Amino acid sequence: MSYISIGDMAQTFLIRQQNTQLKSTSTRLTLELTTGQTSDPSKRVAGDYTTLAGIEASLKSLQSYKSAANEAAGFASTMQTTLGHLQDQTVEAANHLLLTKNTASQAQIHSTAADIRQKFGAAVSALNTQIGGRSLFAGAATDKPAVASADDILTELKTAIAGETTAVGVESAVNNWFDTPGGGYDTAGYLGSGTALAPFAIGENQQADLAVSASDPTLRETLKGLALSALIAEGALQGDVAEQAQLMHSSGTRLLSVSQQQTTMQANIGTVEAHIDTVTARSASEISALEMARNQLLSVDSYETASELEAVQTQLETLYALTARVSRLSLVDFLR
Repeated sequence: MSYISIGDMAQTFLIRQQNTQLKSTSTRLTLELTTGQTSDPSKRVAGDYTTLAGIEASLKSLQSYKSAANEAAGFASTMQTTLGHLQDQTVEAANHLLLTKNTASQAQIHSTAADIRQKFGAAVSALNTQIGGRSLFAGAATDKPAVASADDILTELKTAIAGETTAVGVESAVNNWFDTPGGGYDTAGYLGSGTALAPFAIGENQQADLAVSASDPTLRETLKGLALSALIAEGALQGDVAEQAQLMHSSGTRLLSVSQQQTTMQANIGTVEAHIDTVTARSASEISALEMARNQLLSVDSYETASELEAVQTQLETLYALTARVSRLSLVDFLR
């Protein structure tokens, strides 16, 4: 009988090859046991990726919509907070101004005007609010401030009312500056875009429209109402307490009226927020269902995988024992 033998080098090579294969299999099975999913999707779907690709494409699309919805929710929430603060300032200013009587003293006029001047500055700052480096009320020009600074606007208005000596005259000039198309406010006050902010695509055929800008009539009227009294702090109708008191009362009446429009604006944004929440919840449900379908498609039997892993580990231990035994052999042992 003839025997086929292999040399030491060949034997070492075979042992190393087996060791590598067993380690690779052990690593694969460990990963599958840990993740619960196959490491070879192609084998699982028998080379037909149609279903899996469809699931992955849908998940990718839904994740994009989810990201846009989160951004829209952030915009809407910050808008709502900002407009709430603006309305608080408006109502407080209106209450103070409507209490101003024709018999008010110069000191009272000055104190009230100074307070409204501060509120005007706060309103301007509110309209220039940003989130993530993007302006909320500048229309499509989110990289720009929505309105000029309070100082710049009042400087423009002081020029516009120059020479006016009555409350009616000042109010008319301020109206023209704010309301004339292409006039002072459009060119020197509002710095945003005339193009509205594009709606957020938050789902398939679902949008969140937050096209509210500082050029909106409600916000324009808010600034106008505050500016009328703020101008008194800047020297308008100086020395004529009666005319100043009349201008303040008119300013308060405007602000009281515009506060109702602000409520409507906030309600509209609230409707958009509710829509975002509804679409987001629906998308989350769809994502969960798709992930479950993908997991079922790629999942492995944990018991079977654990058994295979145990078998491979046993083979590795056997191979290590054999390797250790072979490595202890010597020529003397062989010749005995």
